[in-house]
Amino acid sequence: MYSFVIGECLVKICSDEKLGRVLVATRDIQEGEIVLKESPLVHGPAQIVGPTCVGCLKPLEENKYLECERCGWPVCKRSCQNQSGHRAECELTVARGSKVSIQHFYVPHPLYQCLLPLRCLLLAESDPARWQALMRLQSHDEERRGSEQWRTDRRGVAQLIPRFFKCDNRWQEDDILRAIGIIQVNGHEVPLTEPASVTIYSVASMLEHSCRPNLAKSFSDQGEIILWAPVAIAQGTRLSISYTDVLWTTAQRRAHLLQTKLFSCACERCLDPTEFGTFFSAVRCSGFRTSDQSSQMCKGYLLPCDTSTQGSAVGDDDGAEWLCGRCHVKQPGTAVAQILDRARIDIQAMQKQREDHCVKYLRHYAKWLTPNHQYMVEAKMALSQAIGGSGRPEHIRKLPYGKLMSKIKACQELIALFEKLCPAESRAFGITRFELHAALAELGRRGMESNSRSNTPAAGLPLLQESLLNANECVRMLTHEPSVLLESKICAQARMNAETLGRLLAGRGRE
Repeated sequence: MYSFVIGECLVKICSDEKLGRVLVATRDIQEGEIVLKESPLVHGPAQIVGPTCVGCLKPLEENKYLECERCGWPVCKRSCQNQSGHRAECELTVARGSKVSIQHFYVPHPLYQCLLPLRCLLLAESDPARWQALMRLQSHDEERRGSEQWRTDRRGVAQLIPRFFKCDNRWQEDDILRAIGIIQVNGHEVPLTEPASVTIYSVASMLEHSCRPNLAKSFSDQGEIILWAPVAIAQGTRLSISYTDVLWTTAQRRAHLLQTKLFSCACERCLDPTEFGTFFSAVRCSGFRTSDQSSQMCKGYLLPCDTSTQGSAVGDDDGAEWLCGRCHVKQPGTAVAQILDRARIDIQAMQKQREDHCVKYLRHYAKWLTPNHQYMVEAKMALSQAIGGSGRPEHIRKLPYGKLMSKIKACQELIALFEKLCPAESRAFGITRFELHAALAELGRRGMESNSRSNTPAAGLPLLQESLLNANECVRMLTHEPSVLLESKICAQARMNAETLGRLLAGRGRE
């Protein structure tokens, strides 16, 4: 059953000349308030995916699956063949006259590219109300037409559906291509399964994009989208989410948006080369100095000379020169691209659970990358979790003081960055708050033990109070995460820890 609930008197739908329909706050929204909770219009497997259960969309293993008794599509258990989402392709497959037979389980299967477009197209007959809501969403047909992706879709899914399902006269090619466009432009990856499934929502599709959004996006265990406000939002503010990863550089974000959503982002963050003074996409000038310039090492940062073209092609650099904001020396884009490519390859190859690997990466690339560069932040996040085994008490208790302080320092630096760059990035915030809470709790415990032995005032209490604050912030940031995700388990642990700390501090207060 399709449904949506907009927080009481929170939002109104407005029109914008450039963006079309947008959602605007009708009153001040307090931090933590849910703005929208909406069930799917339609959902299905991702376009590029190996065989999954067509009922619950969980991945399947060879020789560990069943077949739908009616159509042959693979399912993980018998009840999944009766899921409402599967009825569309089931009936069409039965009408085809022969069952589906899936043979290969270790590579993406082309038939799975057809399922979500089919489920969209068949709504016209099975649920006209959802069909009308789907047809109101943008497909960017004109912008897509003639592109490489459009030609691939035309040669692939648009021809495979009528040929395989023997329904040549049921849909025109343009109908299928429009359904594919709606999926690509409006689809949300829902991380309830691995790999993630894709879901389309109606009202949530009206939210505009920003690389510094004011809403966070979570999902319920039933696949409902939950949009809520991690920070307060003033009345009259347009509401936004991010269609890309806010912890990518400007070039990467804009390239991804241009490729998948067909627009060149011009949000406040993309228009600010410094990204609110964080220099998240910048590199160090000194790392590119030649030997004859060593006596004049510059502490400035390099940014692309022409930021308007960032993201015009996939990659970190499009060949344009980079300019230092301090000494105004230019460096060729090719040289910068080589460093960034090497840093990307190394961060991908790095064993992120290894503390020594994280430290080595940070020390090595400190010469070329700014402290807040994407790859340095990624390594620092990994380090904050690797020190002390992701907040496990038995590991943290064994940490020497120096490493404990390194963990705290890394977490504090990350939180300060997130507050400037992406205050609505609830998952990164929540996980980092948990790591900081765990380290502060251990530091406070040691302080309390030391104070007890020396019979001095409890200097450890402020650390425990700060630990409690971070545990509560972790809970606030992760409270809407679905139970299947690690973030939900972290949230549950933080809640238990906060209750324990609260009782301890209350007892101390009565002494």
